[in-house]
Amino acid sequence: MSFVALADTSPPLVQARQERVSYDTPAEALPRADKFEQEQMELNLRNARMGAWFVMVLVPLCNFLDWMAYPERGWEFLVLRVACAASCVPLLLALNGSLGRKYCRAYPVVLPLLPALMICFMIYLSGDPGSGYYAGLTLCIVATSFVFHWTFREIGLTLGLVVVAYLASTLPNLKEAEDPRALGIFVNNTGFILLNCVVLYFGSRQHHAIRVREFRNRCKVEDQREELSARNEELTATLKRLRETEAQLDQSEKLASIGRLSAGIVHEINNPLNYVKSAIYLLKKKSRHLPPEMAESFESIAADIGEGIDRVAAIVSDLRTFAHPENRGARPIDLHETSRKALRLLAKEIHDRQVTLVDEIPPGIIAQGDENYLIQILLNLVQNSLDALAGRPDPTILIKAQPTASGVDLIVRDNGSGIPKENLSKIFDPFFTTKQVGQGMGLGLSICFRLIQQMGGEVKIDTAEGSHTQFTLSLRRPAHA
Repeated sequence: MSFVALADTSPPLVQARQERVSYDTPAEALPRADKFEQEQMELNLRNARMGAWFVMVLVPLCNFLDWMAYPERGWEFLVLRVACAASCVPLLLALNGSLGRKYCRAYPVVLPLLPALMICFMIYLSGDPGSGYYAGLTLCIVATSFVFHWTFREIGLTLGLVVVAYLASTLPNLKEAEDPRALGIFVNNTGFILLNCVVLYFGSRQHHAIRVREFRNRCKVEDQREELSARNEELTATLKRLRETEAQLDQSEKLASIGRLSAGIVHEINNPLNYVKSAIYLLKKKSRHLPPEMAESFESIAADIGEGIDRVAAIVSDLRTFAHPENRGARPIDLHETSRKALRLLAKEIHDRQVTLVDEIPPGIIAQGDENYLIQILLNLVQNSLDALAGRPDPTILIKAQPTASGVDLIVRDNGSGIPKENLSKIFDPFFTTKQVGQGMGLGLSICFRLIQQMGGEVKIDTAEGSHTQFTLSLRRPAHA
């Protein structure tokens, strides 16, 4: 806001004029007007401190000029200068309180007026209508234009008061002047002051237009940055969903491939199993005609063979379920009753392993699903928990259900050894197992994963190695609920 600002005819200023962004642009027409006003207030408060210190320091120091120009009034002018500097102290102190923020727009007017009124009073006391102290008025308004960002109202009010004060202090002396050149010098000085006022007024308006345009551009940049950040977050979330979908597709492809393989294995094993079962049945019938001492031994051997065949049949049944899972259709099921049926099948093993089972599924919790599927899932999860609790202190299995916004969460949690991080991505893979050879085929969790998907739910894992493992089955709520 100076001569340089006025002389600057660069494209930004031309563009600012074309956009009609002027100093009297109403605040509500600006983007983010509140933010702009806040920035102006902070800038005024910061510059007001600097302006107050300038007045307090420079005004008394310039007393040596008084001794050079008007030595007979040196002490009077010194008192005036000290009084002017002292008047800035309460203004400076008010800047740190609420009054300073409330009246921050008054500082660009008050601070230049204090030394300007002091200079006008000194001109009046000097009795010289052509006093060279008019230059001090020019210095006040030019220096203030560098310190403050005046609005057009503030600069118009300030310049008008300075000119009025100058005329009021000079015209009485002009009437009593005896020097014939006094009128010409007065007109000359007044002309310089008025020209300075015109230059500063229009320069300030142009400078304000530049500030408004810079603020608008900054707002656009901030909006673009926020939009870019939002798009980056959206892109990151999309990439995450794509990776999850890719992993699910990869898992589904694995399951489909293993399903086709399992279908062939089931077919090839079932045929000889049927032959063996038929043969065992015939042998048992023939054993009735054997002597008692031979029949007892024969029946024991046949029972062992039958038990082995049943175990093979159970494995084949798991493979059949994996290859061609039956779709019985989802329907409302009582999770309390379903869990009781599953836990009854494992009650003896839980007791033998001395594991504490905490069942916190209250009666009346209904979910959409298949009861047989859910029983099979619970059997697999609880069996895995029993294996993970081997040798652990205070082994405990917790089963609970809790309603959610979209359905019901069925939770199976144990304080076992947990699942290592490197195995988390593979636990649902068919035939993946960390158990000893002969203790498991690695189909349990694969079947659970397939069954929970068929019921329209999903499974989540929360585990910490050496601490716990928790499976959360998210089931849908029945439509009528």
